Amino acid sequence: MIIDLAGYDAMSEDDCRLHELVDGVLVEMSPRGLLHQRALVELVHQLDERLPVDLNVLHSFDVLLKDGTSPLMRKPDVVVAPTKLFYREVTRFDAADVVLVAEILSEESEDLDLRIKLREYAAAGIPNYWVVALDDPVSLVAYSLAGGRYELAVGGAQAIDVVSPSPMSLDLDALLRRR
Repeated sequence: MIIDLAGYDAMSEDDCRLHELVDGVLVEMSPRGLLHQRALVELVHQLDERLPVDLNVLHSFDVLLKDGTSPLMRKPDVVVAPTKLFYREVTRFDAADVVLVAEILSEESEDLDLRIKLREYAAAGIPNYWVVALDDPVSLVAYSLAGGRYELAVGGAQAIDVVSPSPMSLDLDALLRRR
């Protein structure tokens, strides 16, 4: 059954929290393990401390990649958008408003995150896409949009310096370390 945005919006918050809308079809998200949750909290914390005041971060928030009769809406692990958007009561961001999405790999999501979402986020025009692998050592690959496709901007393990969406250093080892 195809669900449009109005149908998705009419769903309970609990149902929406556990699903993405892929070409109008409700798709259950794979469960997030403890290490994934820990890394997600720490990555959001580091971004929150390092982003300029005109950008803000949150996690697991709907991003509309394609509207229409068969909408595509993903719920990236991390979403960075202009701070001014955070003062409106919205249930999702349009891809055009998002400057960075990040996904934390798991066994269940690796193919989806590295192939499918890479293409979807690029097609939607999101300027930056990060992929975090929780292997030992923890690593991050940052992609930047160029000509409608993502190109590798930087990759590294343990600690990394990125330039977009804002220059910053990230402590990747801390993603799995308790503060």
